[in-house]
Amino acid sequence: MKKSFLFMTFLSLVALVSAQTMKVQSAYSDMKNGRLLNAKQNIDDAMKDDKTSLEAKTWNYAGVIYTQIVQAMEDENTDKKTKKELKKITESKEELCNKGMDFLKKCLNMDEKHEFTTSSIGAMKVLCSFSFMYAGKDYNDQKYEIAANKFHALAENATVAQHNDIVMDAKYYEADCYRMLKQADKEMELYRELAKLNTNKGDVYLKIYASNMQSKDTTKAINALKKGIRLTTKDKNINTKLKSTLAQTYIWSGKQAEADKIIEELLAGNENDINALNSVANIYVDLNQNAKAEELFNKSIAIDAKQIDAYKGLGILNFNQAVAENSAAEKLPPDPEFDAEYNAHKKACFDFFEKSIPFFTKVLEINENEFDSLKALKTVYAQLASRSDSDAQTKAAYKEKYNQVSVKLQSLAQ
Repeated sequence: MKKSFLFMTFLSLVALVSAQTMKVQSAYSDMKNGRLLNAKQNIDDAMKDDKTSLEAKTWNYAGVIYTQIVQAMEDENTDKKTKKELKKITESKEELCNKGMDFLKKCLNMDEKHEFTTSSIGAMKVLCSFSFMYAGKDYNDQKYEIAANKFHALAENATVAQHNDIVMDAKYYEADCYRMLKQADKEMELYRELAKLNTNKGDVYLKIYASNMQSKDTTKAINALKKGIRLTTKDKNINTKLKSTLAQTYIWSGKQAEADKIIEELLAGNENDINALNSVANIYVDLNQNAKAEELFNKSIAIDAKQIDAYKGLGILNFNQAVAENSAAEKLPPDPEFDAEYNAHKKACFDFFEKSIPFFTKVLEINENEFDSLKALKTVYAQLASRSDSDAQTKAAYKEKYNQVSVKLQSLAQ
């Protein structure tokens, strides 16, 4: 009797193991035939079993099944019958996505023979795309702290999945979450990670450049721009921005020859490229070569009269000259001997302020909320309203324009 009892117990254990193994096979068969709800129920049972939970295959099937369920839930072309069945699943799409990712990582850790590596990584790549979408929704809803955590986890998962594009994008948006959360240290740490990974996002290099300039490390700032220039050749606009910033930095550093070389590169073959023309014009503004700057801005406008940058550039050009003339006047000694010179500088100052108005106004015709132009006009109108040699009517008109711009700026700030 004792031997018979032991034999029956053994047979029961064999039957139990066989049943759980069958659940793994049934789950796979259900998945292949589109019976995703049945596949999930079978593989969920198999993952809980002491025997089958020790097999890499179980976790691979689980991850792949969950991937297919998420795909079916997200695909508007999924048939009605499958959609109806999948509504019985209590977990959300994002929960299923996260669980699927965990199952696949577990498979990779257990799969010593690498039998399921290719399919696990393939499924993870699919889930990474959905994870990015879910994190992006929180980002768009301005839930930046939640989104930052999701992007961080996604970057780690995408690294395992060897999905380099999503690694880059996840880190980039995680950094932007920290920008919005005003956590500059975390933001910059991620930008520097992206630079080490050779990202082709030019604004990352501009951020690193600005940080290095703030730390007064011009050498590192220049190196960041140089690397950005090398890696953004396919994006002509951002590449031009990086080059023009590098030229301006060379100017500030007293390296005129290097700046001139970049200016030549920017202009070579770009006679009809308004981005290149405006960039070089701004460099000439820094060099106080106003005639050259004005020539290039006007050439840019002749190519595209509906742009903002060239009009804004001309407005700033005249605004800066007005400020320079005012500064020259204020530096003169309070002596009648200098009255004529003082008055000449003040007149030139007001003339340049007046000359800037049509350009800033043109910007606002294209974009009525362009903040920099509104702010500049506020200063211009304030100066012209205080002009001592103007009649009362002219002063009142400028005062009224000043008030209008002030109200506009206040509304934008709210």
